[in-house]
Amino acid sequence: MTRTNIPQLSKTRFMAGLQCLKRLYLESYHRELLPPVDASQQALFDSGNAVGVLARGVNPGGLLITEDYFNHDRAAARTRQAVADGSIPSIYEAAFTYDGIRTRVDILQRLNQDVFALAEVKSSTSVKQEHIPDSAVQVYVAEGSGIEIRNIYLVHIDRNYVFQGGEYALDKLFYREDVTAQVRSYMETSIISDLARIRDALAQDDTPAVDIGRQCTKPYECPFFSHCREGLPDHHVEQLPGARVALLDSLKSAGITDIASIFSGFPGLTRLQERVRESVVSGEAYVGRDLATELSGVEYPLRYLDFETFNPALPYYLGTRPYQVIPFQWSMHIQHADGRLEHREFLHEGPDDPRPAFISSLSDAAGNSGSIVTYSGYEETRLKQLAGDFPEYANSLLALVDRMYDLLKVIRAHYYHPAFHGSFSLKAVLPALVPELGYEDLEINDGSMASVAYAQMIHPATEEFERGRIYAALLAYCQRDTEAMVRVFGLLRSVPR
Repeated sequence: MTRTNIPQLSKTRFMAGLQCLKRLYLESYHRELLPPVDASQQALFDSGNAVGVLARGVNPGGLLITEDYFNHDRAAARTRQAVADGSIPSIYEAAFTYDGIRTRVDILQRLNQDVFALAEVKSSTSVKQEHIPDSAVQVYVAEGSGIEIRNIYLVHIDRNYVFQGGEYALDKLFYREDVTAQVRSYMETSIISDLARIRDALAQDDTPAVDIGRQCTKPYECPFFSHCREGLPDHHVEQLPGARVALLDSLKSAGITDIASIFSGFPGLTRLQERVRESVVSGEAYVGRDLATELSGVEYPLRYLDFETFNPALPYYLGTRPYQVIPFQWSMHIQHADGRLEHREFLHEGPDDPRPAFISSLSDAAGNSGSIVTYSGYEETRLKQLAGDFPEYANSLLALVDRMYDLLKVIRAHYYHPAFHGSFSLKAVLPALVPELGYEDLEINDGSMASVAYAQMIHPATEEFERGRIYAALLAYCQRDTEAMVRVFGLLRSVPR
């Protein structure tokens, strides 16, 4: 059986269908399965909206169609009036309906009385593959509504723009890239067949049967990622670290979905993947023979260090670029040779650039001796970036880099526990090794949430009470990260060989 009435399409649904027909179907008919939008996702939406509003200044003097998405017919009527008025140079959020598809165009620029250029605004720093069909469906609907489109542009952020203070220089912040040829090519070869596939899927009574795969995270992570993994083996083959498509396809062809079912010597397994397989099969942790040696190669006092950063699309501080990573917080647990433990921390509060105070406070806390234990090379990368941005501090910052000891690298090379489920992140390692210590009790419990929270904390409109609440939550989260490293390092040192 097939459905006689299918939902009206939109650009969003069209793009969901191109990624995965199952995703489109669930979003259309089973929205109760959608997880709530979290703070990090909302921040991305808000950032994208802010970029879109700012980009209108590239084509100033236009008319904004203010009706929201729930009043599309009224918005389309206002758009028709604006298109007919030759005195309006540009239309923002122009609304069109054609062939059962509703769209809103970011910028419709009038070239002459009846001819327009269409521009889609993206907060990315380049044109991506998925932007072509995204723009194409806009053109398809606009032209189907009787609009002549001559040029098609993708307006994106120029990563080379350097903020000089004051108002953004829009002609330098944004780059307008002509994608007319790519969009026309897609429209000529693919859009009709893609629309047919999408409509056929929506007409079915049953959810399309689509195996999990790369489309679950490309080009974006699907909101049904967890839902589609319900009922899978606890150690699904997807958890193999660094598993490439060819290996996963080979396992699928062999009918293997559980890591425990992979036979020894299965073609294509890396040494690490084979180690994971052995650990899952045995149910015991893998302990490398060189683990103790690696863990002994440190100098006391051990300084466990973690950074928090944010990277705003629109630069905040003088001399910074779009998406430049800005450190704003650090936590350090200092473990002395006698076992004594102390904690130091820094979190910038004001609206000014946090980096100078960050550097000064960190240099003081780090002293001149002791290994600086981190979890990944992230802190090293950030220190090298700061050394380039602040050459007057380069020598002291690079001296810290010379003392760094990457605990993640040691664990990845010399230890694996089945409860890691293929991940070596601290969030996976900590509950496996130190189950009584986790992140569930924290208001902020991952780095992306910390970035969002910091941006909110320093926003001028945030009330003082809310600033204080966020400040305390950020301190608690960063401190937990370094405390976690202390506990994990200590437990690994006690592991029987």
